[in-house]
Amino acid sequence: MAAAAADVLVPRLEEKHEEPQEKKQKKTDEEKQDVPYLSDDDDCFPGELPDMTRAELGLYHRQVYESGGFDVGDFRHSFACGRIEPMGFEGVINDADKKELGEYSMEAIHKYNTDEKKNFKFKEVVKANVQCVSGLMYYITFKAEDASTATIETFQAKVWRGIGFVEVTSIRVKPISISKQGNEDLTICCSRSS
Repeated sequence: MAAAAADVLVPRLEEKHEEPQEKKQKKTDEEKQDVPYLSDDDDCFPGELPDMTRAELGLYHRQVYESGGFDVGDFRHSFACGRIEPMGFEGVINDADKKELGEYSMEAIHKYNTDEKKNFKFKEVVKANVQCVSGLMYYITFKAEDASTATIETFQAKVWRGIGFVEVTSIRVKPISISKQGNEDLTICCSRSS
Protein backbone atom coordinates (compact mmCIF):
# COMPACT_ATOMS: atom_id res chain seq x y z
CA MET A 1 0.00 0.00 0.00
CA ALA A 2 1.40 3.41 -0.96
CA ALA A 3 0.69 5.07 2.39
CA ALA A 4 2.89 2.66 4.31
CA ALA A 5 5.78 3.16 1.90
CA ALA A 6 6.11 6.82 2.83
CA ASP A 7 6.80 6.12 6.50
CA VAL A 8 10.15 4.36 6.09
CA LEU A 9 13.42 4.96 4.33
CA VAL A 10 13.35 3.13 1.02
CA PRO A 11 16.43 0.87 0.78
CA ARG A 12 18.79 1.43 -2.13
CA LEU A 13 17.49 -0.51 -5.13
CA GLU A 14 20.46 -1.68 -7.17
CA GLU A 15 20.46 -2.40 -10.86
CA LYS A 16 22.60 -5.07 -12.42
CA HIS A 17 24.36 -3.87 -15.52
CA GLU A 18 27.76 -4.45 -17.04
CA GLU A 19 30.03 -1.49 -17.83
CA PRO A 20 31.78 -1.43 -21.21
CA GLN A 21 35.39 -2.72 -21.04
CA GLU A 22 36.89 0.66 -22.09
CA LYS A 23 35.11 2.39 -19.19
CA LYS A 24 36.44 -0.20 -16.75
CA GLN A 25 39.94 0.36 -18.13
CA LYS A 26 39.58 4.16 -17.81
CA LYS A 27 38.57 3.84 -14.16
CA THR A 28 41.49 1.53 -13.47
CA ASP A 29 43.93 4.01 -15.08
CA GLU A 30 42.49 6.93 -13.09
CA GLU A 31 42.59 4.97 -9.85
CA LYS A 32 46.29 4.27 -10.44
CA GLN A 33 46.88 8.04 -10.61
CA ASP A 34 45.28 8.50 -7.15
CA VAL A 35 42.60 10.84 -8.48
CA PRO A 36 40.35 11.78 -5.50
CA TYR A 37 37.20 11.30 -7.58
CA LEU A 38 36.15 10.00 -10.96
CA SER A 39 35.02 12.47 -13.57
CA ASP A 40 32.60 10.26 -15.51
CA ASP A 41 29.09 11.75 -15.68
CA ASP A 42 27.54 8.76 -13.94
CA ASP A 43 29.95 8.84 -11.02
CA CYS A 44 29.67 11.04 -7.93
CA PHE A 45 32.01 13.64 -6.59
CA PRO A 46 32.88 13.28 -2.90
CA GLY A 47 29.91 14.32 -0.79
CA GLU A 48 27.43 14.01 -3.65
CA LEU A 49 24.58 11.55 -3.76
CA PRO A 50 24.28 8.99 -6.56
CA ASP A 51 21.44 9.41 -9.05
CA MET A 52 18.33 7.31 -8.48
CA THR A 53 18.48 3.93 -10.17
CA ARG A 54 15.83 2.99 -12.72
CA ALA A 55 14.24 0.70 -10.16
CA GLU A 56 14.07 3.55 -7.63
CA LEU A 57 12.68 5.94 -10.25
CA GLY A 58 10.05 3.37 -11.18
CA LEU A 59 8.98 2.92 -7.55
CA TYR A 60 9.02 6.69 -6.94
CA HIS A 61 6.90 7.47 -10.02
CA ARG A 62 4.41 4.73 -9.10
CA GLN A 63 4.06 6.21 -5.59
CA VAL A 64 3.58 9.73 -6.98
CA TYR A 65 0.99 8.46 -9.48
CA GLU A 66 -0.93 6.44 -6.88
CA SER A 67 -0.94 9.08 -4.13
CA GLY A 68 -0.73 12.36 -6.04
CA GLY A 69 2.57 13.06 -4.25
CA PHE A 70 1.18 12.77 -0.72
CA ASP A 71 2.56 9.30 0.11
CA VAL A 72 6.08 9.05 -1.28
CA GLY A 73 8.96 7.03 0.16
CA ASP A 74 12.17 8.51 1.49
CA PHE A 75 14.82 8.27 -1.23
CA ARG A 76 17.27 10.72 0.37
CA HIS A 77 20.15 8.29 -0.14
CA SER A 78 20.03 9.22 -3.84
CA PHE A 79 19.47 12.29 -6.02
CA ALA A 80 16.88 13.38 -8.57
CA CYS A 81 16.21 17.02 -9.37
CA GLY A 82 12.69 18.23 -8.52
CA ARG A 83 11.76 15.13 -6.56
CA ILE A 84 8.99 15.20 -3.92
CA GLU A 85 10.52 14.39 -0.52
CA PRO A 86 9.15 13.84 2.99
CA MET A 87 9.64 16.81 5.32
CA GLY A 88 11.37 16.45 8.65
CA PHE A 89 13.96 14.12 10.02
CA GLU A 90 12.79 10.54 10.50
CA GLY A 91 9.18 11.68 10.18
CA VAL A 92 9.43 14.47 12.77
CA ILE A 93 8.71 17.97 11.45
CA ASN A 94 10.32 20.81 13.43
CA ASP A 95 8.11 23.33 15.24
CA ALA A 96 8.77 26.25 12.86
CA ASP A 97 7.85 24.17 9.79
CA LYS A 98 4.84 22.68 11.60
CA LYS A 99 3.58 26.20 12.37
CA GLU A 100 4.00 27.28 8.74
CA LEU A 101 2.31 24.10 7.47
CA GLY A 102 -0.54 24.70 9.94
CA GLU A 103 -1.09 28.18 8.48
CA TYR A 104 -1.14 26.76 4.95
CA SER A 105 -3.55 24.01 6.08
CA MET A 106 -5.88 26.67 7.53
CA GLU A 107 -5.84 28.50 4.19
CA ALA A 108 -6.59 25.22 2.41
CA ILE A 109 -9.50 24.27 4.70
CA HIS A 110 -10.90 27.79 4.31
CA LYS A 111 -10.87 27.26 0.51
CA TYR A 112 -12.53 23.85 0.96
CA ASN A 113 -15.22 25.30 3.26
CA THR A 114 -15.93 28.13 0.80
CA ASP A 115 -16.07 25.83 -2.25
CA GLU A 116 -18.03 22.99 -0.60
CA LYS A 117 -20.15 25.08 1.80
CA LYS A 118 -18.81 23.17 4.82
CA ASN A 119 -17.56 24.22 8.25
CA PHE A 120 -14.33 22.32 8.99
CA LYS A 121 -11.79 23.60 11.53
CA PHE A 122 -8.10 22.75 11.23
CA LYS A 123 -6.82 20.38 13.98
CA GLU A 124 -3.26 19.23 13.21
CA VAL A 125 -0.68 18.45 10.53
CA VAL A 126 -0.21 14.71 10.10
CA LYS A 127 2.71 14.82 7.66
CA ALA A 128 4.03 16.75 4.70
CA ASN A 129 6.14 16.34 1.60
CA VAL A 130 7.90 19.12 -0.28
CA GLN A 131 9.08 19.72 -3.84
CA CYS A 132 11.23 22.53 -5.19
CA VAL A 133 9.29 24.22 -8.06
CA SER A 134 9.94 27.97 -8.54
CA GLY A 135 9.50 28.13 -4.81
CA LEU A 136 8.15 25.16 -2.88
CA MET A 137 5.14 22.89 -3.44
CA TYR A 138 3.91 21.41 -0.17
CA TYR A 139 1.88 18.19 -0.10
CA ILE A 140 0.23 18.48 3.32
CA THR A 141 -1.85 15.79 5.02
CA PHE A 142 -3.81 17.20 7.96
CA LYS A 143 -6.84 16.60 10.15
CA ALA A 144 -9.84 18.90 10.44
CA GLU A 145 -13.05 18.67 12.45
CA ASP A 146 -16.52 19.29 11.07
CA ALA A 147 -17.95 21.89 13.47
CA SER A 148 -21.53 20.71 12.91
CA THR A 149 -21.00 16.95 13.43
CA ALA A 150 -17.72 16.82 15.41
CA THR A 151 -16.36 14.21 12.96
CA ILE A 152 -12.69 14.41 12.10
CA GLU A 153 -11.59 14.00 8.48
CA THR A 154 -8.14 13.69 6.98
CA PHE A 155 -7.45 16.16 4.17
CA GLN A 156 -4.71 16.51 1.59
CA ALA A 157 -3.75 19.92 0.24
CA LYS A 158 -1.19 21.05 -2.31
CA VAL A 159 0.07 24.51 -1.41
CA TRP A 160 2.51 26.39 -3.61
CA ARG A 161 4.72 28.88 -1.83
CA GLY A 162 6.05 30.81 -4.77
CA ILE A 163 8.29 33.84 -4.84
CA GLY A 164 6.27 36.37 -2.83
CA PHE A 165 2.93 34.50 -2.75
CA VAL A 166 1.16 31.42 -1.40
CA GLU A 167 -1.54 29.59 -3.38
CA VAL A 168 -3.68 26.57 -2.46
CA THR A 169 -3.63 24.63 -5.73
CA SER A 170 -5.84 21.74 -4.55
CA ILE A 171 -7.56 20.33 -1.49
CA ARG A 172 -9.42 17.05 -1.04
CA VAL A 173 -10.58 14.58 1.56
CA LYS A 174 -7.88 11.92 1.65
CA PRO A 175 -8.84 8.98 -0.56
CA ILE A 176 -9.21 5.60 1.11
CA SER A 177 -6.95 2.86 -0.30
CA ILE A 178 -8.31 -0.66 -0.13
CA SER A 179 -5.85 -3.48 -0.73
CA LYS A 180 -7.14 -6.18 -3.09
CA GLN A 181 -5.48 -9.58 -2.54
CA GLY A 182 -2.47 -7.86 -1.00
CA ASN A 183 -0.78 -6.74 -4.22
CA GLU A 184 -3.11 -4.25 -5.89
CA ASP A 185 -4.38 -0.97 -4.53
CA LEU A 186 -7.86 0.22 -5.32
CA THR A 187 -8.21 3.88 -4.47
CA ILE A 188 -11.64 5.19 -3.65
CA CYS A 189 -12.28 8.85 -3.01
CA CYS A 190 -14.97 9.30 -0.43
CA SER A 191 -17.02 12.34 0.38
CA ARG A 192 -19.75 12.29 2.92
CA SER A 193 -22.93 14.06 2.02
CA SER A 194 -25.06 15.67 4.68
